Amino acid sequence: MIIHVTREGAVELRERDDFKNFKIAVERPAASHDFITGALQGVAALEPDGKTAWVKGDALRSWQGRAQPPEWVASFDKMVESVRRFGWVREDGAVRAHVEVKS
Repeated sequence: MIIHVTREGAVELRERDDFKNFKIAVERPAASHDFITGALQGVAALEPDGKTAWVKGDALRSWQGRAQPPEWVASFDKMVESVRRFGWVREDGAVRAHVEVKS
């Protein structure tokens, strides 16, 4: 699953059924921390290092105001549980994602 940030700052959910590859991909080359933070508002909180972010589980379960199908939610919850033991899930349910910025 890829949370894709376009050059313009729009956020799209791509490869939504791939629960093995979870990341944020930023299309704008050398995007600033402020640009990424603004684009991800309401979806994820970017860490100060700019390399990771905490994605709100509820934002994914109801992507852009549209509830995901129950099967999708079950698969997402299974993914979240599988990474919890690594410390990649906070108490508020946010999930850690790697951030890749196009160079």
